[in-house]
Amino acid sequence: MSRKRFSLAYLMLAVFVLCAAAGAVEVQDVVNQVSQSNYRHYLDDLLYTHSGQSRELGGAQHDPAMVNIYNTFTSFGLTTSYDPFNYGASTYYNVVGVHPGQVNPEQIYIVGAHYDSYNSPGADDNGSGTAGVMEAARVLSQYGFGATLVFIAFDREEQWMVGSYAYAAEHASDDIRGMVNLDMIAYNPAGPRYNKVWVYGQSASNPIKQAMASAMTLYGGGLTPTVSGPVASDHIPFEERGWQAAMFIEYAVQYSDPPIGMYNPNYHQRTDSVDTLGYIDYAYATSVTRSAVGYLASSAGAVPEPGSLLPLGSGFFCLVVAVRRRARRR
Repeated sequence: MSRKRFSLAYLMLAVFVLCAAAGAVEVQDVVNQVSQSNYRHYLDDLLYTHSGQSRELGGAQHDPAMVNIYNTFTSFGLTTSYDPFNYGASTYYNVVGVHPGQVNPEQIYIVGAHYDSYNSPGADDNGSGTAGVMEAARVLSQYGFGATLVFIAFDREEQWMVGSYAYAAEHASDDIRGMVNLDMIAYNPAGPRYNKVWVYGQSASNPIKQAMASAMTLYGGGLTPTVSGPVASDHIPFEERGWQAAMFIEYAVQYSDPPIGMYNPNYHQRTDSVDTLGYIDYAYATSVTRSAVGYLASSAGAVPEPGSLLPLGSGFFCLVVAVRRRARRR
């Protein structure tokens, strides 16, 4: 092989190694870590979603569920806290887990869901979304990101988003770049609504709605997103302060799509339980969770693992050497 051809081959090898190292963290690789078995464990075993249990106002399992969420966030290495707010004469708590950004930590992306229920065990409303946030926290906490990720289990949503309004007011000066709300993501009946998901938000949130819908198309394993207008849930307090925020919610939720017929028959009923046969679709809920993880991983900017920096440095060194050799021969 001539020196010129050898130098060109060396240059091509260096570029290949450099590009391979630079793409060491792929969003799809992150999304692939989302586990249906882990999701089911959180929903079935930690959130008190069985018949006869309740996380509603004054419910016996409300506080134990809150503690389980806190302990789970802590086990992932998140900076975890109980975030207090007042409702009536009592103090309640959002559970907040923070994964600090490594490049622009002041930039924040939030994924949240409410853990309180109404007149029910709340398996779908909203144990399903809370389990999604817990699984997103498990997966995303394993990686470094440019921006900060915040995982929130809100309380008192059923009394008109009291916890999320309190959090948004408390953090009014934060640089929140996106807020994803998961609310009722596990009911997926056969028929025209099967494997479809609403992406709800105000028109001002069209950019994040479209980004979330795109993430679902890429990472949702066959789910079909439908972008629509505002519906009340925990993203609303963030939208009202001018932040980009939107919600993933099952297509068969009670107030959706009257022309094809309503609705989740277990909504706010005692039958909103993991024990109701044929009710909870764990695969569907896990796919919605993957969509949220895909959006967050791509938006927050994954940082290469330390081990990937060695080939990156080697590739850069080879590239410099090759370029210098070619320069000398001109």
